[in-house]
Amino acid sequence: MSFFNEIQQKIGITPFFSNMGQGSFDDKKIIYFQSIQTCFESSLNVEWLPTSPTQDDPFYIKQEYPKDLVEMRLVVSKAVIESLKAFPVTDSHFQYDVHNFKIVARNAICYAFRQYLTEKYFSLGDNWKNIVNIYYQGYWPVGIYHKKIVVI
Repeated sequence: MSFFNEIQQKIGITPFFSNMGQGSFDDKKIIYFQSIQTCFESSLNVEWLPTSPTQDDPFYIKQEYPKDLVEMRLVVSKAVIESLKAFPVTDSHFQYDVHNFKIVARNAICYAFRQYLTEKYFSLGDNWKNIVNIYYQGYWPVGIYHKKIVVI
């Protein structure tokens, strides 16, 4: 089975965002917050991970994508959106004050998976792989602070 097919299958069975606010991490490379509120109200100067396709990748320089990669990126984004529909998470997980960040979270996870494919395709490293692995665990990686991943 190809790497791309494995990703699609794993996405299809993963309840993304399902562990937000639960548990903790022992990993020294992760800063964990129990909620959006505690994260946003913290004094950390977090570099937020991208949520829009027009934003620059914080790890790698943008390059031209071959047609097959463009197609894979589109398919993986659709697979993530379908998984989010199949395993819905209550809006309260994404609520901060009067603001709801559910669409932001959806856009962020799609961005991360697209960049993960690109990272793997060009053998660039493992930055997005580490972030995607956090998504697979049901959490929301929202940013970077001093080379640590900030997670809700």
